[in-house]
Amino acid sequence: MSAATIIGARLRKLREEPRDQHGRAHRSREKWALMMRSAAGDDADDLPGVKSLADMIKQWERGDNIPGPIYRPLYAKVTGKPEAELFAEAPDRQARKTSDGPLQGRRDALKLGVAAVAPEVLHRVLRGTAAEAMEFTRLAGATSVGAGTFAHLDAVITEIDRAYSRDTPADLFAMTRSYRHRVADLIQGPHTLKQARELYVYAAWLSEALAWLAHDLGDPFAAESWAVDSYEHADQAGHDELCAWATDAMASIAIYTDRPDRALAAARQGIARAPQTHPLAVRLRAQAARAHARLGDREECEDMLHEAGEVYGRLPARAPLRFTVDTGNLAALAMTSYPASAYIWLGDADRGDFAKARTHAQAAIDEQQALPDSARSPSREAIARVDLGIALAALGEPEEAAAMGRRALASPRLVDSVRSRAGDLDRALAARHPEVPAVRDFHEMYRHVQPAR
Repeated sequence: MSAATIIGARLRKLREEPRDQHGRAHRSREKWALMMRSAAGDDADDLPGVKSLADMIKQWERGDNIPGPIYRPLYAKVTGKPEAELFAEAPDRQARKTSDGPLQGRRDALKLGVAAVAPEVLHRVLRGTAAEAMEFTRLAGATSVGAGTFAHLDAVITEIDRAYSRDTPADLFAMTRSYRHRVADLIQGPHTLKQARELYVYAAWLSEALAWLAHDLGDPFAAESWAVDSYEHADQAGHDELCAWATDAMASIAIYTDRPDRALAAARQGIARAPQTHPLAVRLRAQAARAHARLGDREECEDMLHEAGEVYGRLPARAPLRFTVDTGNLAALAMTSYPASAYIWLGDADRGDFAKARTHAQAAIDEQQALPDSARSPSREAIARVDLGIALAALGEPEEAAAMGRRALASPRLVDSVRSRAGDLDRALAARHPEVPAVRDFHEMYRHVQPAR
């Protein structure tokens, strides 16, 4: 039996024993590689990566060769045994055949500088670096991302986008979160530089969906956290449009938590990233207008609504799809639903704010009803009905206002934002028309749809 085989068997035994009750090795080769890199301390950067080092450990344990002078001290540190005991059978001449001997020689020669070595030595050193180059090339293509991974993730995100207005937020959140964790695992694992960018983009899309779903479920802290995560991953990937989608979510979340300053900052951040011919450029300006309205800044609000209208008029005839969603419909909704909310928040009856809100809210409802069922958004339509109800209440039509509120609360997708706006309608009706039976009926319906806290 050769010295390499004897030493290899000893090293393998030290790694594997004591085995557990199922006969499994005490430590895997990958774990052993991590321990050796840890033992190397500041010199760990000079060692191969964990996977490559684990492959070398496999070769040593198989008896293909013997660890050289770089790795023997590491084995001694990890095992607590002296080198002389671990590598007793290794003859001096075997050092020439050790797996890191040539590498050490190359390092020593290169440290001295090419001018300081004889030509024949330099030739051997340079020829030896070809093996290093091949290893670097292999590592550059090393990846745990399977060939069909991106196609699968694309199908998943497309389905999430399609199911957003159809499935319950809780079920969809659980599925989306599961895939987000899987993408995080892939990001932590080996992948190419190109794959890293793609993984960051998919992570950002999934986090953006989680932000909206957490918002729908009534957790603004989680919603904003996911939106920020989406923006950061999109920004790292250099994906301006996706950054803008993330800020759109941030703006809405901030509006519904009564933080108009934060909503305005998010909208401005998105405007700076959104392509100017994309419907998002319209939507984000309308978001900024809503924020200005909440702040009581009439002139800035109306300027931003005017700017949104100008950008909307310059959009191309065919809007891009967001997976399966026509983004042109989102821009059209922003030009009707967002101004309705803005004029309600400005709230000056003498300037005709509530009449304008009524016109815009009715237009938002009409636009939603004109869409095919697959493209309609029940929650957005419900919010438009609430806005219409608030405008009608201010205009002296409490029965019609309460009817709009009841239809909103009967939405098949009664999310937190709908309940929040319905609360605004309930308070407006109670303040202006508390004696009207329809108002009391709406109040009871609103009270019964509040989630248990």
